[in-house]
Order: sequence, then C-alpha cells, then structure tokens
Amino acid sequence: MTMDDRHTRTRTFTQFPLWLALVGAFVEVLLLYVEKHRDALMLLSGSFVWMTPLALLTVIAVVVAVCALVARLWRHTTVTWISVFVPSSLVALNLLILIPGVSHFAAALLAAGVAVQLTRAVVRQAEAAGRLIQRSTFPIAVAFMAFGAFQWWTSRPDAASLVVNRATPRPPNVLLITLDTVRAANLSVYGYARQTTPQIERFSKQGVVFAEALSTAPWTLPSHASMFTGHWPHELSTDHETPLDDAFPTLAEYLRDRGYATAGFVANLKYVGAGSGLSRGFARYEDYSPSIGEVASSSTLVRTIADNFRLRRLIQNDEHLNRITADELNTRALGWMGAQSDAPFFAFLNYFDAHEPYLPPPPFDRQFGPGRAHGRHSPLHHWLWNPAVRHRPFDDADRQEEIDAYDGGLAHLDAAVGRLLDRLDQQGILANTLVVITSDHGEEFGEHGVYEHGYSLYRPSVHVPLIVIPPRGADGGAPVSISTPVSLRDLAATVVDMVGLGEGAPFPGYSLAGLWRDSGGATAAMTSSPLLTTVTPSPGQPDWFPSSKGDMKALVHQGMRYIRNGDGREELYDFAADRWERINLAASPDRQQALADARAALDRALTRDK
Repeated sequence: MTMDDRHTRTRTFTQFPLWLALVGAFVEVLLLYVEKHRDALMLLSGSFVWMTPLALLTVIAVVVAVCALVARLWRHTTVTWISVFVPSSLVALNLLILIPGVSHFAAALLAAGVAVQLTRAVVRQAEAAGRLIQRSTFPIAVAFMAFGAFQWWTSRPDAASLVVNRATPRPPNVLLITLDTVRAANLSVYGYARQTTPQIERFSKQGVVFAEALSTAPWTLPSHASMFTGHWPHELSTDHETPLDDAFPTLAEYLRDRGYATAGFVANLKYVGAGSGLSRGFARYEDYSPSIGEVASSSTLVRTIADNFRLRRLIQNDEHLNRITADELNTRALGWMGAQSDAPFFAFLNYFDAHEPYLPPPPFDRQFGPGRAHGRHSPLHHWLWNPAVRHRPFDDADRQEEIDAYDGGLAHLDAAVGRLLDRLDQQGILANTLVVITSDHGEEFGEHGVYEHGYSLYRPSVHVPLIVIPPRGADGGAPVSISTPVSLRDLAATVVDMVGLGEGAPFPGYSLAGLWRDSGGATAAMTSSPLLTTVTPSPGQPDWFPSSKGDMKALVHQGMRYIRNGDGREELYDFAADRWERINLAASPDRQQALADARAALDRALTRDK
C-alpha cells in the first residue's frame, strides 16, 4: 500500500464518522419533526433543525479528535477500528433511542451490532466509502437547508397576529407576571416568618393584595388557560397531552385587536411554551433560548445521557439543562417593553425559578438553611422521577432541605421581580402600567402525603399570591388587602375592566376591581360566583396519589371548602379556621347541611352554561 493510499484510508476513517453523524442527524430531525407535530407539548425548541445536528456533530467531532490523537501516539489497526466503531455506535444509539418501547440497554446492544457491521464495511472498502462521502455530503447539506427553510416558513408567526389597530386615547400598559409554582403560604407578603418576598411586599403597598386567591387548577397549563380565557378548566381543551385550542378568545387576542403590542416571555417551556396554545394573540412569544444547554437538550443522545439519574447523582447536579433564569427573562422583557413607544403593550412574563428541583444561585441557596447536603442534588427530584427511589418515604431532614431550597428560590425570584419593576420605574414606564403578580398554582411538601403539585386539590397546591398594582393615579384609595376569596378565573375580566376596555369583552366572570371600587353589588356578585378548582389524573402516577382515583373537584361555599374525590369520597374543611385542611368535617353530624349545600353548589357550578 502506497503512502497516498494510507492517507486516503486515514482520511476516510476520519471523515466517515462525521458523515454518518450528518446522515443520522438528518434522520433524527425528520423524526423529531413528525413527533413534534403529533405532540404539540413536546419539549423541543423550534430551532431544533440546526440545534440537533450541531449537538450530535459536536459529540462525534470530539470523539474523532480523541481517536486521532490516540492514533498518533499508538499506531495500531485496533485504533483505526475503534475510531470508526465508537462514533458509529453513538450515531446508531441516538436514533434507536427514539424508537418507542425499546429500552436503553437494548438500544445500546443493537447500536453496537450496527456499528460492528458498518466498521467492517468501511475498513474493507475504504475507497468506496470515501467516494460515497464525497458524492453525498453536499446533497445532504442542501436537503438540511431546504428542510430548515420549510420548517421556518411553516412555523413563522401568522401575519394576521401582527396587525395593530391604534386606539385613542392611549390606555395603560398591562404587565402580567406569573411566578410558576409559588404558593402563598411561603411568602412573607402573606405573613410567612421568613423574609422571602421583601421586594414584592414593597411594591404591593402601591396596590391591592388578595389574601385568599385560588387557582383554577393545581398545575400550569389549565390554570394559565383559565387566566387567559376566563373559562374553567373543565370547559377548556387543556390536559396533560392537549394544548389550548381556539374555542375561546384569549386576553392577548382581545388586547391586540384593540391596539396593544403583545409579547410573552416564558420559562416553563413545556406547559407555557408556544406549543401549549397560550401564545395565541401574542405578536412576539419567546420561550426556548439559543443556549448551550438548549443545544444539548435538542440532541436525543446528549439529553438521554444528561438526564440519567445515576449520572446526575454521581455529579450531584439535578438542574434542568435548558432552564431560563429570571435574569435572562428580565433582559428579554425589558428590552422589548422599553422599545414600545407607539402603542400600549401587554407583556406576559412566566418565571420558572421556584420550580423543582429548587436550585437557587448563591447567596440564596443558603439564605434559609445550610444549603443542599450534596451539591446540587435534590432528593425531591428523584422522589418524583427516579424509578429507583420513586415515592419512597421522605424523612424530615430531606423535607426540610427541600423547603429551605424552595424558600431560597422564592427569595431569588423576588429579587429579580424587584429589579424588573425598579427598572420599569426608572424608565418612567411603571407609572402607566397595570401590574398583576400571581402564580399558576402552589406547591405541596407532604402536608397530605404528596409533594410538588398536580396530584391533589388541597389548599397548599391552589392558594396563590395575587397582587394588583394599578397605574399611578388610577383607582385611588384601594385597600391594602382584600379578604374575600377570589379565583384567578376572573383575571381576564379584571384586566380589561381596569384598562377601560371591559365593555363588550368576551370573558366570563367578574372584575375583581369591583371589590375595592364599591362594597355593595360587586361584593355580592363575587361572593355568589363559584370558586371552583379541578384536576384530572396525572399519567404514570401511583394509585395512592389523590388525583389517581379520578377527576377531583373542589369548591369554596359559605365558608367551607368542599372536595369531591374521583372515587366519590367527600371532604369538607372550614375555610377560615383550617388553612392546612387537616380536619375533615364531612362526617360531622352538625355539618351535614353544609355538606349537602356544598355538594349541590358544586353540581350547579359544573353544569351551568359556559
């Protein structure tokens, strides 16, 4: 064999893995595209067309570089064989993982078998492999670009959603902030002993604090959908696998059509991302970011390895690869809001920093305790999702570690919200902006046996903050606190009323502004309005979870909170006296009339006209 032949073979052995990665990435992109269209809630950036191949090609390029270095130090045919086999195995594994029902172990064995055959073919027919690489690389690259252009064209915003009709006189701006997974019980603005929310408390003195606000659902998508449409979850399309449809108009659509510039900046990528249906009516909607973590998450292989629980426990880090921080969200939103001078704006911000696995940055990670016991490892994260430890008994030390970390996350989030509002104030924007600060749902820490959210309707998972800060000079004399229980379902009606666009609005419910504008008819109407919360079973959860028994429904009625479980079991709690819902009064002889009244009220709420 001549020297030129050796160089040709060596070049082929180097180029083949990269070519195979390109081919594999193209196939992966096509499969992901199909899956994304089948599952709108799939956690996948819209930029996956370039992120996915970039991630895989980077991994394979690193492997090829390492093999080339080893080959320089140890010239042996084994090294040549390995330099083709290892990357071929990874490319094959990357695709096999996408096949439903195939275990990772089986996929690894199959990938090794495919790689053995590919390696033998390339080693035996290096020249033919080289010709194949030369002839097909350019067409594959062109196909990639063509598909990328197609994907961009079909997913671009509808031009109709960008039309802005100017309205005069100019109404106030609207800033809706949802603090994902924030329960009212752990906020100092609601009386919590730890100073978790000093900044929000500072701004709350300029507005109205609702002491008893309840979300319509204990998890993200149906709760946000209710806020945006004014409809109860059981009237909407949303569930764990179905996004919000276009059956009802959204707040963003309504404000857009009346002259508002609209934009959403969200950090909950699955249930508030563009695929959730909540983006309807927003001319600009930012969810995923072009970060290193997002590129890594776009690769099936990298994501699978990074999400391995054994690896995460070993490196003591349970953080999401592509978490969007509060500071990043602030930067995006402030840039957009500061540029809106021609029309009032509606900005929607969804923060995710308080969501499990509760990993606040320093110094907040040790603000309320010694910090995580093992780096950035969260026992709760593994309790929820790791099959090896899932739902084992949680001891008091682990529980307290989670609460300390959660409270640190709240303090971190509070500081970020404070910086956002201070900056808007400095720019002169806040004075003419209606600000609403709330949460989509709360969080549970074992008060009723379960943790996190979405698995029950107990108060810790549905009692949320609600703070409304009117534009300066509007609704003067508003009380500091309102004790009347209210539902987030009424947010859409409240917002349009407060910006002077309530006449003819399509949103059901009542404007909460009536509770401080007058104490007569508005209060009577609000107290007669149902305070309904519902949840459907969460897929894949154990039978002993409350929501696993079937649809759960709850209602506040005449000072009592009534819960009907999926198996028909009833619970009744004194709403004012039993805030943690520890004493079930459903069997008490002196509460049977209250139980019957609440039962009838729930039936009426579920059957009333939409």
